Amino acid sequence: MPTEEELDSMEMRIEAASMGAWIPVLETRGATGGASCIQIAPATAVEDDEIYLSRFTNGEQVQVSPDLQLDADLDFIASARQDMPRLIAEVRRLRALLEGDSDRRHAAFAALRELGRSQDYRDRADAGHGLAGFAEMQEAHGPLLELVLDPGDTFVTRVTAEAVLRRKDRIGLTIVASAMAVATPNHSDWIHTAIVDVFSIFSEDRDNALQLCEEMLRDTDDRVSLGARQLHDILSEIDPVLRPA
Repeated sequence: MPTEEELDSMEMRIEAASMGAWIPVLETRGATGGASCIQIAPATAVEDDEIYLSRFTNGEQVQVSPDLQLDADLDFIASARQDMPRLIAEVRRLRALLEGDSDRRHAAFAALRELGRSQDYRDRADAGHGLAGFAEMQEAHGPLLELVLDPGDTFVTRVTAEAVLRRKDRIGLTIVASAMAVATPNHSDWIHTAIVDVFSIFSEDRDNALQLCEEMLRDTDDRVSLGARQLHDILSEIDPVLRPA
């Protein structure tokens, strides 16, 4: 998507160009016995106001109307006068929507992060489940890791770990691997349960997770690489129920 500065530059070029509707009059589409041109505001002009186009290569004229390629170029130039303002307006509209969605998404993340600090383990479990959908946000990694290693209730550990693992992507596996590297035996047991619950059905899911873990073994973060080894060992022991026919 173009930057705001690029959009401003486009608008400046549009404003500097001749005003009025630009109408392509093309001899190859409706011959009048003349040459193709662009009519500018034909409905309001006091007299004919036209732009003609020719093409020269090394000082020699190589295209002159009527010519199919020349008419296609002229049609493009004429249409751009009307098309560009509409395109820029649409880009600005979509950008405003995206920024609005981003604001709402951050608001939802902030609410879930706060819920994760609740004294009620059920609130924290709900927060972990919800925050898993925001795991691609760097600021969500800390809260998710804390909930996987929840010191108050391993129910929160299991719910959060399972929700993050169900993303079935490297982000989710990295968060769980980071937790496993420092988890207590009790937390490890419930993380192990979540891993089995998520990856014991489809062999494709298990195999993809194994491949991602193998990549994570080379991670520069020692905590991630250590946890990835443990996660890989658990996944290797799983015998999925469903395999490709």
